[in-house]
Parts: sequence; structure tokens; C-alpha cells
Amino acid sequence: MENDADSENIYLNEDDAEKTSNQSGIYDSIYLNTTTETLGSAGACGRRKVKWIDVAAVSLGILCLLLLAAIIVLCVKYNTELHQVQSHDENMTAERDGLQSTYNLLYMEKELLMNLNNNLTTERDRLQSSYDKLRSESQAMQKCLTRTECCPNGWLSFLSSCYLISTVKGTWEESRQACRNTGADLVIINSREEQQFVSGHGMNLWIGLTDRDWEGQWKWVDNTALEIGYWGRNEPNNGWYGFVKEDCAEVVSNSPETSNWNDVKCSDALNSLCEKKIFDPSPNNRKTLFNKRV
Repeated sequence: MENDADSENIYLNEDDAEKTSNQSGIYDSIYLNTTTETLGSAGACGRRKVKWIDVAAVSLGILCLLLLAAIIVLCVKYNTELHQVQSHDENMTAERDGLQSTYNLLYMEKELLMNLNNNLTTERDRLQSSYDKLRSESQAMQKCLTRTECCPNGWLSFLSSCYLISTVKGTWEESRQACRNTGADLVIINSREEQQFVSGHGMNLWIGLTDRDWEGQWKWVDNTALEIGYWGRNEPNNGWYGFVKEDCAEVVSNSPETSNWNDVKCSDALNSLCEKKIFDPSPNNRKTLFNKRV
């Protein structure tokens, strides 16, 4: 019995061993299949990963190329626009300089025109003054022509002046003041004809000539310097050997009319010859000239 049991155990063990062997084969087959499938899946995944990396690298490269091309295009465009801006700036600078030059020229022309305008204004005023003076003289002449003579009674008319010989002797300064009281002054001799006229009255007369301000510098009463004189021989001599201060001039009656001036002391008493212009535009002188007539 024990042998049968042992045999049965042996058979059972064999069966179990066979089953176990079959199961081991199945497990091995399953493991091999599983391992194969796992390895296949891993390889496929690896191949898929490699493929996507290649695609990404190519895409990145293309993107870099596109980016580089865009950068190049932008740089070219920037340089072009920069050149255009610089050219425009240069043109604007040149135009500004041209406008500045034009402004400077116009400013200079304006200054010249203003100076010319000022000169013309001054000339206009001078001409207006001359016109007013001539008009006054013309009016005075028209009034004079309506009368029988142009000088007041007792006055002598010669050329464009009226003359009055004083009947009272006085010093040179007293005689001048008497002349000025009548709107005249001591005579100023401006021509050879006037010298002849003054010399023809048969008496020594004060004339409006003196060197009281500066010895040797003879001036007329209107403060103009003497240019042509009719001095007698060795005159003016300020007295014999210069011992006497003779600063006023007289016309000597008994000397040649071309050399009859003499310097004498201003304090001497002489007659005088007063003179005033017929057509003096001064209102005071015109009033004196025309209203003193009888």
C-alpha cells in the first residue's frame, strides 16, 4: 500500500512536474513575448522621439534662417531709411543755411534802406526849409514890388541890402548896438562892389570887423572869418610898433577904396554903417524892414 501510495505520489509528482514544466514554459513564453513587446514598444518610442527631435531641429533651423533673413531685411531697411533721414537732414541744413543767408542779406538791405530813408528824410527837410525860405523871400519881394522902394525911409538901397549911416558917433560896441536896435548890424563887406559903395560916403565909418576875441584873427559880426580884406598900407598894425590895442576896423574916407581899411581902438568915437538884408526871411527883420516905413 505504501508502494501504491508512493507510486501514486510519484505519478502525481510527475504530473505536477509536467504541469509545472508546462506552466514554466508558458510563463517563459509570456515573458519572452512581453519582453519582446516591451522592447519593441521602447524602440518604437525611441524612434518616434528621434523623429520628432529631427523635425524640431529642422523647424528651429528654418525659424533661425527666417529670423536671420528678417533681421537682414530690417537692417537693410534701417540703413536705407537712415540714409534717407541723413540726406533729408543735410537738405534741411542746407536749406536752413540758405534761408539764414537770405535773411542776413535782407537785413542788410533793410538797414541800407533805413539809412537811405533817413538821408532822404534829412534831404527832404533841408529842401523844405530852403523852399520855405525862398517862398518867404518871394513873398517879401512881391510886397517890395508893390512899393516905390524896398528899404525904410532914410535907408540906402544897394543890391540886396539896406544901409543906414548913423548921425551920432559912438564906440564900436555902441554903434553895433544902435544898428541891432533897428534890426540890422554893422556892415559886412562881401564883394568889391559893396566895398566901393561903403567907401563912397566921405566919412570914416565903423564896419562889422574885429579881432577882439583872438589877436590877429579878424572876424565879421556874423562870426565868419575874413577872407578878402582892403587894408591900407602896413595895416592892420595894432598901433605903431604894436603899442596900442587896436581891435576894431574902420573905413577911411580919404584913402583909395581898394586899400582904405584901418584898425583902431574900439573905444574911439566914429559914425557907423548899418546893414540888413532886404529879403531876410526872419519875421522880426521883415517886420522891421517893412513896418518902419512912413
